[in-house]
Amino acid sequence: MKVLKKIYYEACTALPISLFSSAGPSGVLLPYHHTVSNDELQHVHHLYQYKSEKAFSDDLDFLLKHYKPIAVDDLWNAVISKNSIPKGSFLLSFDDGFREVYDTVAPLLKKKGVPAIFFINPAFIDNKELFYRCKISILLGELKRNESRYLKLYAAALNIDTPARTTVEESLKKVNQNNAGILNNIAEQIGYSFQDFLDIQKPFLTTSQLRELHDQGFTIGAHSMNHPYYKLLTVEEQVKQTLDSCDYVKQLLNTDLCHFSFPHSDEPILQETIDRINQQNNGLLFGIQNQKNESHNRMLHRFNAERPETNMEQLVKGQVILNSIAQLAGRNTVKRN
Repeated sequence: MKVLKKIYYEACTALPISLFSSAGPSGVLLPYHHTVSNDELQHVHHLYQYKSEKAFSDDLDFLLKHYKPIAVDDLWNAVISKNSIPKGSFLLSFDDGFREVYDTVAPLLKKKGVPAIFFINPAFIDNKELFYRCKISILLGELKRNESRYLKLYAAALNIDTPARTTVEESLKKVNQNNAGILNNIAEQIGYSFQDFLDIQKPFLTTSQLRELHDQGFTIGAHSMNHPYYKLLTVEEQVKQTLDSCDYVKQLLNTDLCHFSFPHSDEPILQETIDRINQQNNGLLFGIQNQKNESHNRMLHRFNAERPETNMEQLVKGQVILNSIAQLAGRNTVKRN
């Protein structure tokens, strides 16, 4: 986290919580995570940080002390009926369908009586396929452990003339769904098996675990079929990724309603895509534009709550202040082309 941002969030803690009881202009807090773990998870550790079990539990305690958990169905009813969202509420969500949702997160949420929605990518369920971003994290870890052996090899595979570790790492992190074959080529050259990793570590949820989570009262949502960058897809492909993943959830859980969160970012999404999705799917849409308003599109915007160095109190106070300022400036509503 940048220094100024860190100072800002720390300074916000000094303000009394009574000023934030309504949860700001949106009325509902929507913190999102990917995973929670005390361990160094090889497949995500080199992409982003995440909170420990204690830090996550402490964040939950703060939310429960000052806000009320809201069920997804109640939130959906409020948006569909165009009624006011209950102020001072919160809804947790988790993206990508990692195993820790079942092993760690859900038991803690059940214990504290907190509902949540878990967004999944069907291509990864049952550990059928390893997300290419997870491959990037693994390869970054291998490079860190064996720089002298692998640096030139990585550089050659990435078409980098002058191998330097920072340059190679930056280039590796930019790999997307269109050139992800590079990752398999590098793994093959260094003798690393992504299939063995899948078989042994089983990083993703299974269909039986999804059904069990659903039966426990948690909501399962969709997050695209295989987590592509939507900005690299046509509108037709974006709609298909969205609807196909929602169809998977509906069929798996025998439900007519599926909520969807956009992978990576919703910012490049055109209004045409939103309209076509909403015409064929009646669930909520979730983005990550930090609590901004877009309820006219059945879209709710979340904020990242998993950075270990910032606790929930700092995040909530900092985010509500920013949204309140944006609201006064007329800049708190998302507009699409």
